[in-house]
Amino acid sequence: MDMSHKPQKPDRTAHTTHEKSHAAPLHPAAPPRPAIGAQLSTAGGFLPVPQRALDIGAEVVQVFNTNPRMWKPRVPGPGELEGFRDGLRANGLRLVFHSTYLINLASPDDGLRERSSEALALALTTGALCGAEGVVTHVGSHRGAVDEAERRVIAAIGRAVEMALEAAGDPLPPLLLETGAGAGNTLGGRLEELQILLHLEEAVGLAGVLPLGICIDTAHLFASGYPVDEEAGLEDLIGSLRRLGLLDRVRLVHLNDSRTPRGVKRDVHENLGDGRLGYEGLARVVRHPALSAVPFVLETPGLDGHGPDAANMEVARAMRAGLPASKRRGR
Repeated sequence: MDMSHKPQKPDRTAHTTHEKSHAAPLHPAAPPRPAIGAQLSTAGGFLPVPQRALDIGAEVVQVFNTNPRMWKPRVPGPGELEGFRDGLRANGLRLVFHSTYLINLASPDDGLRERSSEALALALTTGALCGAEGVVTHVGSHRGAVDEAERRVIAAIGRAVEMALEAAGDPLPPLLLETGAGAGNTLGGRLEELQILLHLEEAVGLAGVLPLGICIDTAHLFASGYPVDEEAGLEDLIGSLRRLGLLDRVRLVHLNDSRTPRGVKRDVHENLGDGRLGYEGLARVVRHPALSAVPFVLETPGLDGHGPDAANMEVARAMRAGLPASKRRGR
């Protein structure tokens, strides 16, 4: 990957407007609506991705920075990252990267942690070069070695940041730790585990260097035992995020239905409205005021089993619009 230069930053200068009266507007501003997007295939490289997003009506793009099940990284062709970035910007598409599934930042194995740091550094570097809003990663498993597991995670992140800064320079995109389904010895199945990780950042020198946030996954939370399918359960979740100081750190929501029952600690995604969370349960999440400024990304199997599609995107938009299940389209 050519990392010898940083891409030009987008012009953030606001358009000037004529000064108007300070009187209250005749109509109150509509509440913000979350942007909705999808995990998309990178078959053929990054360049076809913007068109794939447009084809299904996605407003946010999430892609793996490399093959999610291989350590050997894919090296983009000359100009590929720049063309990808330009294609996204030209169509007003927001971008999030997801790191490889193989990363295990909590492992007691020094070699595996170093390899994980290298893989995470690549994701952060690619994210920086493409102007991503964040890089999502799973935390990993402590494999029974609980003592010092949290500090291993933060130290591994710190090592990744060192390598990414050397390759791409400052600033790096926020790193988003994803909530897990709670299986085995994985970290992140409970919000309290993520709170500990985020609050350790100052102790290892990450504060002010790399923004740390979280990505909440509706199917993972459900599998871990959170009753997000119920109105009271969702309010309890929002309350817990607020109490733990995590609500303002939620930078992304993975909007997925679940094929398995609540609390079974198995991560099996289902198409929106067809699983155990159901249409109304997920619609409450999409429309919750506390999450109105947070982008949502679908990781559903799709009607043909090839990933998020136009039908699932249409269901998500119906949820956002407040349409009842009986009037939803996309099926």
